[in-house]
Amino acid sequence: MTRFKSSLLCSVLALCLIFGMTACSSARVATPASDPLLAKSRVQPLVGSFQVESFQLTNGLKILIVEDHSSPTFAYQTWFNVGSRDEVRPRTGLAHFFEHLMFKATTNHPEGEFDRILEAAGVEDENAFTSWDYTAFVQELPKNKLDLIIGLESDRMSHLIVNEESFKTEREVVKNELRYRNENNPDGKIFETLYKLAFTKHSYQWPVIGSVSDLDGMKAQDARDFYHAHYSPNNAVIAIVGDVSPNEVLQKIEKAYGSLPAQNLPTHTIPVEPTQTSVRSKRISLSIQVEKLTMAYHIPSVMSSDMPAILLLDAVLTGGKSSRLQRALVETGIASGVNTSPMEQKDPSLFLFEVGLQAHRKAAEAESVILREMKRLSQEPVPDSELERAKNISQFAFYQGMDGNGQKANFLGRYESMAGDYTRGLQIQSQMQAITPEQLQAVVQKYFTTNGRTVVTGVIQ
Repeated sequence: MTRFKSSLLCSVLALCLIFGMTACSSARVATPASDPLLAKSRVQPLVGSFQVESFQLTNGLKILIVEDHSSPTFAYQTWFNVGSRDEVRPRTGLAHFFEHLMFKATTNHPEGEFDRILEAAGVEDENAFTSWDYTAFVQELPKNKLDLIIGLESDRMSHLIVNEESFKTEREVVKNELRYRNENNPDGKIFETLYKLAFTKHSYQWPVIGSVSDLDGMKAQDARDFYHAHYSPNNAVIAIVGDVSPNEVLQKIEKAYGSLPAQNLPTHTIPVEPTQTSVRSKRISLSIQVEKLTMAYHIPSVMSSDMPAILLLDAVLTGGKSSRLQRALVETGIASGVNTSPMEQKDPSLFLFEVGLQAHRKAAEAESVILREMKRLSQEPVPDSELERAKNISQFAFYQGMDGNGQKANFLGRYESMAGDYTRGLQIQSQMQAITPEQLQAVVQKYFTTNGRTVVTGVIQ
């Protein structure tokens, strides 16, 4: 996770700009009592004067709308509550597979028409991505294309065609992508190795993209079954941000999606990962010029009360040039760069350390420095001035990440998918500002134990 580097002055200016923004909000007329397709509705604040109008249809579809008329465009994002976390062996990679299959034919649109229509409409940032916890399809469009995107997205939510030809074609595309990302990419190989070591039971252990052997063993029927099990309105969130009217959006979405049936969602039990009690390590030879160190500790899920302190620790360690590991590793000439990434996920996940060494320096040296700094943090509370700097950096990064339509929609869809309510993300940001040195010290002592780490070292072939 890249953290934005800033001074306190920049943070204050950014907050002033954000809170100075204006957003118009049209009055709501539809309520669950007056609208037979509407099960729930509410209005809550987001950032500054922006607010989120939230709805849930009777078929389970969630809709989050933020009105912002500063540009004649809007972001439209569909988040499905399914990722590689929900797969079972030997059928890993199916969630990612639908990044590709969802752009194929439907009963109403032949193959290739989806992309052609959106390109002709001037769509920007058409994309899709898959994680362990969710799959998202995102677009940014001119304001007059609301009907178009609602029609296309509602169509492929329930009317996708997965035949043998499209399945086999896209399987080869995915296998080539897997070779590029993992097999022929040093960082990809490192992370695949790390997750296999760190997780022994939980489905976070396999790559989101799956494996060649699992892909080769799949049939088109496996994909059809996965689609019908997970791609339904009661397993989806639509986030719309920009130059739209919530009333109009709701009416159009009800017309397009309201008749789509809810499905009985799978009740697959995901194994709980046992506590790690000993160091796990592996060295792998790679086509690299300098050694690489990647290390991880287990941390709790996004819903844990400890998550705000863990996210703040990220800023203490690598947020800015004066951060602890920047000074200890980069300024001393041991490393060319260092980064930390706390993985906010549905289930307990990992806090990652990534270090690129300078020429002729060894990963073991960087590992010992990190262990020394983590020991200091467990024994000595962080000074108030250092904690305040970390809070300022984290807060500025949050507001910078909410700057555009797509960024706001991403925040809404991600937390609604991971936590079941986007307000969890706002709660975390608020709680981070109240973290004390003692609370930060406590999470280091709790999760960053010497024997609880997993280490992968990339060495020169």
